[in-house]
Amino acid sequence: MSEKETLGMTEQVSETREVNAAKKKKRNYTIAKIVVALCLVLLVVLSVFEMGFTYRIMKAVEVEGTEYSVAEYNWLYTNSVYDIYNEYYMAYGQLASYFFNPQMPLDEQQYTEDQTLADYVKEYTETSFVTLTSLYNEAKANGYELPQEYYDSIDAEWESLKLNAKAGGFTVGNYLEMNYGRGVNEDVFRSMYERYYYAFTYAQQVRDSEEVSSEEVDAHYSENKDSFDTVSYKSYYINAAAAEGEDAAEALENAKAEAKEVLEGTKEVEFTEARYSVKGNINGLYADWLYDDARVAGDKEIFESETAVYVVEFVEKNDLHYNTVDVRHVLVAPSDTADETAWQEALAAAEDYKAEWEEAGATEEAFANLAGKYSADSSATNGGLYENVFKGQMVSEFEDWCFDSARKSGDVEIIKTSYGYHIMYFVGEAEEYYTYAVTESVKDARYSEYVENLTAEKELSELSGAKFGGKHFN
Repeated sequence: MSEKETLGMTEQVSETREVNAAKKKKRNYTIAKIVVALCLVLLVVLSVFEMGFTYRIMKAVEVEGTEYSVAEYNWLYTNSVYDIYNEYYMAYGQLASYFFNPQMPLDEQQYTEDQTLADYVKEYTETSFVTLTSLYNEAKANGYELPQEYYDSIDAEWESLKLNAKAGGFTVGNYLEMNYGRGVNEDVFRSMYERYYYAFTYAQQVRDSEEVSSEEVDAHYSENKDSFDTVSYKSYYINAAAAEGEDAAEALENAKAEAKEVLEGTKEVEFTEARYSVKGNINGLYADWLYDDARVAGDKEIFESETAVYVVEFVEKNDLHYNTVDVRHVLVAPSDTADETAWQEALAAAEDYKAEWEEAGATEEAFANLAGKYSADSSATNGGLYENVFKGQMVSEFEDWCFDSARKSGDVEIIKTSYGYHIMYFVGEAEEYYTYAVTESVKDARYSEYVENLTAEKELSELSGAKFGGKHFN
């Protein structure tokens, strides 16, 4: 082979290598672009999963053919937590958090000796799913239509949530997940509220559809007097538990000696007042004594256990035959109840709101609009309205204003309670308490029987996502 031919072949080989190298470089670049694209897709997918998409498609429970996602489970679990807390609050007021603190992990709090609060809330939630589904299906079967006002209420709830999120510096998505758990978005929020309202407004319709006769009222009262009769009393608590190194018997005797001084009036102390208490909410040590027909105002007695001594004074057995009242209010809460400046600011705001109402015509409708615009109370969505308010339902300052014998329709005043300043609007007297309370109890009993029959043979099945539900409270 000549030098020329050899050189030509070498050039061909070199050119071929360059072409192949260029092709390989192009191919590698194409592969790199595909890998980058796949990585971006993967990141998007992972991001979607991270935002709770998984919890919206993964099923947690099934009732009568209806499956609920983990996100929907979280929504109802959250509502169950606050339903249960409100039951404690109704019974114990501001002491409720000692028994049930939603700010602490529920699996670290006991409901009973053998059951944590997390276990109880799960049980409550699953029972609620059965009831919700049964009522929803029954309402659908009977052609029930949800009134427009409840769709408006859902819109109002959503707008309120967005405002709260913004005020806290959160995105709506983050705020939803913090408050309702993973996976809850606007669609879940709205659809679950709609299902809930649909089922339970239908149930309310069923509950109220039958009249209750006066004979039924009297018979029901006679069978359940302790649930309706209330007493007002004062008590003074003395800790009789022995301190470290102290004899238990001696500690108890010291407490009893102090109680005797209080009883005889030789030692002045501040009693705790309890108003309109039903027997079931009173310490068993002295409940029977308070309810004894022989009690008269001013009676005092000492009661003791192994670790406590009480001095109790009977005030009165309350008359049930009085009229309840309808009232509207705007709650202006201080930003910090321990800060006097915050209280002054709240009062100034309340006075400004009252002036705004007066400029708007000083009507009840204008007041309802004012409450919807400014009130920090949950009644804001209903124009600040509370109907059939009875004694023992609200804090004492609120009630004292409502039940003042001089009160008349249209009265407006700013009062102070531990919650803040209330702009009060007296709508008027409503139903007699005895008739109202006992009638409602009869209807509740009927409703419980109705739901029990409706759900008797219906069961809930846990699905693969059940283990992820409710984790935002643990």
